Amino acid sequence: MANPASRSEKAVDDRPHSGGSRRFERVAPYNVPTGERRVKNPILNFLLAPVLACGIACPVVPGAAHAETGATALVQTYLANGRIGEAEEQLLAMTAAATGNTDAQFGLGLVRSARAFEKLSQALYRVGFASKAQGYQALFGLRAPIPVNPNPQPVTYDEFRAILAAFVADLESADRALQAVGDKPAKLSVDLSIARFDWNGDGMLGVEDQFGTAISDINDDGSTKPFLVSFDTADAKWLRGYSNILMAVTKTWLSHDFSETWDYSFRLLFPRAVSTMAAAEGGDIHDNTLFGVEKQQADDLADLVTFLHTIRWPVQDKALWAEVRDHLRAVIALNRETWALIGKEADDDHEWLPGPRQTSGVLPSFNVTEERFQAWLGLLSRFEAALDGTLLIPHWRFSKGIDAAKLFDEPQSFDLILWVTGPAALPYLSEGPVMTGNEWNQILAIFEGNFAAYAFYFN
Repeated sequence: MANPASRSEKAVDDRPHSGGSRRFERVAPYNVPTGERRVKNPILNFLLAPVLACGIACPVVPGAAHAETGATALVQTYLANGRIGEAEEQLLAMTAAATGNTDAQFGLGLVRSARAFEKLSQALYRVGFASKAQGYQALFGLRAPIPVNPNPQPVTYDEFRAILAAFVADLESADRALQAVGDKPAKLSVDLSIARFDWNGDGMLGVEDQFGTAISDINDDGSTKPFLVSFDTADAKWLRGYSNILMAVTKTWLSHDFSETWDYSFRLLFPRAVSTMAAAEGGDIHDNTLFGVEKQQADDLADLVTFLHTIRWPVQDKALWAEVRDHLRAVIALNRETWALIGKEADDDHEWLPGPRQTSGVLPSFNVTEERFQAWLGLLSRFEAALDGTLLIPHWRFSKGIDAAKLFDEPQSFDLILWVTGPAALPYLSEGPVMTGNEWNQILAIFEGNFAAYAFYFN
């Protein structure tokens, strides 16, 4: 394989693309020593990397098993330059040419996962997701996950649902590819620091598209330090678990009718949402109102209140709602399989998800001890019992617990306010064992108050 070009070299590739020609700039990885790794941004590392990083692979550990396979080299060639679609085509051909090529099968699943998020990001950018939320971001110190589009397209309720449905279809495709890996050995050694995504779909891969800078440490000269990871079979199970979590969340939306919320308040998230309120409103957004703020700010605050008030969504597709529980059960099963495989690993090589006896975890802020491992497995059993209705979920207002199985078997409209205050829980209250606050506090103590981060990491 040819030596990487210097950082100043750029290769431009013009080809047909929606909205104009597509132009890629090739940025080679920096040749710098690994050194000690610190966690530059723990929030980004455990929020962004688990979801997206698995789709960016390139070989950087020549001595590692499988490091120089054709699959790994191919993934390097295409994904480091943001050409995820082309990588998928090549890997699909590679899996068809040789049965049992688990590296290629794993790479195909990783690339399809990354492509699912890239396509979702591009679709949301196109319709201006979160473009009106800058005031809220500043208030809470947040940053929108999607770049702000200064000129978004109009979007209808049905078009938004179509975006969600396409995301589910892409995740299902990735899950099928990863499922073919099974328990067979597979490995892709990667450097996430040069990862690139075309977030906004403009075909121009610039600095803002370099995902690696969000998760990697920075040298004094401004270059990114390598972020080495060796993904293996256990990580294929882990990624399948995440795909099922995201399919469960997305199908929860799709199985419910949230058209009222869209009609009255979704301009808060999509500035050109086609809705009843959009058609009725008028006036100068910079005029002062009776509340002493500009109309634009008053409109946004009103939309936020309306959004919360109108979360009373009836189930419109009971079969799809039932699939949500199936996905959650799959997450539990895949989690157990993941940890079983990790327990059998004999290597200790830049582990994405290390076992208690492995020390080379790439996210050092997460210490996977035997106690935490066992606590997590115990929590999976509790979660499974809750889905089956044999362990009830507590509600602050009642001595009885909530039977989660009835939520799926006998669904009613989801009313957020009434669930918080209690009335919506009444049809689902049952006698039986309820998870106690003491049990939950014990689990939180084991994770030293950082349970949410570990749960996101473990999935």
